[in-house]
Amino acid sequence: MEVSGEGASPRELVVEACRRDQPYLIEEIQEKSYKDKPDEFADFINGVTDSMGNHALHICATYGSYDTMDCLLDIYHFEVDPTNRIDGDTPLHLAVQYGNEKDIKLAMSMLEMMLEAGCDPRVRNKKGQKPADCVMPQHGQMRTALMKVEYMMQEGQGVEGQGQDDDDDGSSDGPSDDEDDGQRKKH
Repeated sequence: MEVSGEGASPRELVVEACRRDQPYLIEEIQEKSYKDKPDEFADFINGVTDSMGNHALHICATYGSYDTMDCLLDIYHFEVDPTNRIDGDTPLHLAVQYGNEKDIKLAMSMLEMMLEAGCDPRVRNKKGQKPADCVMPQHGQMRTALMKVEYMMQEGQGVEGQGQDDDDDGSSDGPSDDEDDGQRKKH
């Protein structure tokens, strides 16, 4: 697949990369079209959706595309908590669904990576469910991981390093909660 020419559009390539776990396609788009333009690249990636209203991170979570997810989460100003059009699910909701239906180990790896990147397990979908509410009973470790981070966020502790800032000076080494446009973005 080529980024330019008569082949697939850059948006189609991003969707394909997320479905088939091919991070090199995203890197190719960045190199050819957005070199030295990180903000424009983030805006482009954040605006990519499939026909169902799923953003790039949703698609990765749906298909278990770990490597592409990792690539996306490395993008400066990447939106980590978009909600999809149909159910209002975040990528965490869809990673839970992936674990419930397909591969719990891969789902746990995706969840851990997303939580460390700043995805918020407190966001509810249109049914009023947080990701932890969607976990099947036999996958208690998934629910525990989500609830632990949810608790840490409520207590103002950082997620990276699992809340190692215990010196009570009010500072945090964790991700920022910048919400300048109503969306959480990775910094």
